[in-house]
Amino acid sequence: MSQLFRTGELEVKGFSDGMLKTSLDLVLGMERPKSEELAGPTVDGSLFIPVNNFLFRRGAATVLIDAGAGNTMQPTLGKLPASLQAEGIDPADVTHIILTHIHPDHANGLVNDAGEAVYPGAEILVHEQELDFWMAESSGLEPESVKRVRARNKINMKPYHDRICAMREGDELLGCTPLLAPGHSPGHTCWRIGSGRDAFIAWGDLVHFSAIQISHPNAAVKYDLDPDLARRSRLRMLDMIAAERLAIAGAHVNAPGFGYLKRQGSSYLFEPA
Repeated sequence: MSQLFRTGELEVKGFSDGMLKTSLDLVLGMERPKSEELAGPTVDGSLFIPVNNFLFRRGAATVLIDAGAGNTMQPTLGKLPASLQAEGIDPADVTHIILTHIHPDHANGLVNDAGEAVYPGAEILVHEQELDFWMAESSGLEPESVKRVRARNKINMKPYHDRICAMREGDELLGCTPLLAPGHSPGHTCWRIGSGRDAFIAWGDLVHFSAIQISHPNAAVKYDLDPDLARRSRLRMLDMIAAERLAIAGAHVNAPGFGYLKRQGSSYLFEPA
């Protein structure tokens, strides 16, 4: 069942793609007892975090933020198309898909098991820096993880190849503006959607372990291709979001992922909407 959040003129619905099994072993820059204290109970260090997706309408456009994992990762993921249909939303009616970045749990759900578009009428909006990196040909020097994601993204993007809008800083479409926040991936993007203080920020994986990285934003994760750059991006964006009192929609924040940040010294507190 979707959750509804209103900000300004926009009604934003949160949908679940399922739960991602991960591990506190991936936390960087924090002693294990502290991460366990913040994250709460785990099973042998493993825990599940939500994979949230968001949808809003603007005029005739139906806009989806990120596309979930499809059936490619874990049996607890890939629920987004069914979640949309349960709310009477046909994936064929989605006109635009905003990608915060092109990692498997955000982009593999663009296609079905046959490699066909799940959203056949949708145009993809993505930062050009992210698109260029993941669609580049292999040099043979990349880590195996990068090679795997690049190979998969050739499949993800193939049915959309003539409907990809590569955006730059300062561009705007349907009230959506990309804010480059690299580190987690080279073109990881937070999207500012709406205007003024009524805008909200879809922040993708700016924060991956929300129970840890909101209150302790210097902690990074091994998922980050460049942990130091990801940390700097996170500190910069969290400062802006809190200062402007902007709503956020977080991909891995406890479902449905909507809320606000409150500054507490050098730390932040998440206030669910």
